[in-house]
Amino acid sequence: MVTPLVHLGLGFDDLLVPALVEAGFETGELLLVARTDANLAWVRRHAPRATVVRLPYAEARRANVVSGLAPHAALRRACAGVGLDVLDLLVSERALRRNRVDTAMNFLNLAAERLDEALADRGPVLALTEFTVTSELLTAGLVSARGGLATWPRGLRLPADRFALFGAPRGITMWHRERDDEQARDAGRDYLGRWREAQRRADGAERPPGYEHNLKVESGSEVWRLATDRLRELAVDRGRNLQLPRPTDYARLPWLNPVKARLNLREYRERRWDDLPPRYVFLPLHVQPESSADVMGGDWRDQAYTARVLADALAPLDITVAVKEHANFMWRRDPDYWPPFDAHPNIATIDPHADSRALMRDAVLTVTATGTVGLEAGLAGLPVVTGARMPWSALPTVAHLERPDDLVGFVGERAWEGLAAAADPAVVDRWFVDEYVRHSWPGVVIDPPRAPHVLEPDNVRQVGRAFAEAAASLG
Repeated sequence: MVTPLVHLGLGFDDLLVPALVEAGFETGELLLVARTDANLAWVRRHAPRATVVRLPYAEARRANVVSGLAPHAALRRACAGVGLDVLDLLVSERALRRNRVDTAMNFLNLAAERLDEALADRGPVLALTEFTVTSELLTAGLVSARGGLATWPRGLRLPADRFALFGAPRGITMWHRERDDEQARDAGRDYLGRWREAQRRADGAERPPGYEHNLKVESGSEVWRLATDRLRELAVDRGRNLQLPRPTDYARLPWLNPVKARLNLREYRERRWDDLPPRYVFLPLHVQPESSADVMGGDWRDQAYTARVLADALAPLDITVAVKEHANFMWRRDPDYWPPFDAHPNIATIDPHADSRALMRDAVLTVTATGTVGLEAGLAGLPVVTGARMPWSALPTVAHLERPDDLVGFVGERAWEGLAAAADPAVVDRWFVDEYVRHSWPGVVIDPPRAPHVLEPDNVRQVGRAFAEAAASLG
């Protein structure tokens, strides 16, 4: 019998738990990992008969400062299950790394042992974990080590009206459906035709989903929602949760403080962005902190270092690195992030409003740790370097490099020229239809507090069908 597990978070629970019910599970069968004490009130309302695992924050704080400094057996199993090491777990999660190392190490060991105990004597587990916070990674690793499936529903973006089940954290792997869904293939063919037509147009149509929203600072209602959520977290956990920011972080860090983000808007408006160089390698920045860079990107999580290594390697070739801010992160990066870029003579920081599609089209090469710009460039037959293995790493013009230092040899060999020569539209089309969209379902998966329409019954049913299919594969 398959056990459904949900690592509770701060919004997705309202979609995931009803979808599991649509998949045929009872709420009493659920194993729920509570990230915060605020999750417990949600459980009492929506799944009072579920089994709840609470994380050992208080125990980790009380532990002796010289205990727990070596990884225990459960922690080692968790790391092996997700392909990470202990250092990755310590530095990849935005809140845990801001604690003392001895406290963080004790938490890793104690949490892994508690989760391992909760999973013992169960059959195969279908775990829904977002691969963002440390306890999600521990859960995913332990489930995988026991032969279960740890996954997360995520929108494809290309096309935006479909989603798939993805695994992580070193890069992103797509769960392959055993059922051959011809409607999914048809959706891939239809979208690819429309996408290629959009690429041929020069009017800038069909920019990425959410682009217009990303150009705006949050509305008053969104600012109020974010502030209310964080005050509620603080009131319940009182700053003791090792996987939530400290109270002082809410005042200091712009990605937590919408008011500070608004103040940064002045810097973005007054800053003089560099002109686009005549020959350049396109390096779009990732949102950070975020799992796409910090967890899945591995050694590529230091984006400033990546830019410097690449710029030094390209300088003898008279090719500049063009760095562009992420559309989702405008105004949330403090001004003190930019001086290392500005100081390098071979780095140009360009207008963040520029169209990434046009930039990658005219670039010598696009470099990204895990970004979907790599998918777009690969579909267009353009050369791309990714820092992690992604589903589109199979495309003929996409190269995967383990770490930023590998860029030196790649540039020295002018390896992008070989990638460009390998472009084959027929291979791209087959991959997109048969290996990418074919493993997806119709529906939308976005953070429900930001997009309440994902909770509409038809969409919940679609997500539930995906969970049922994944659970059936476990036997």
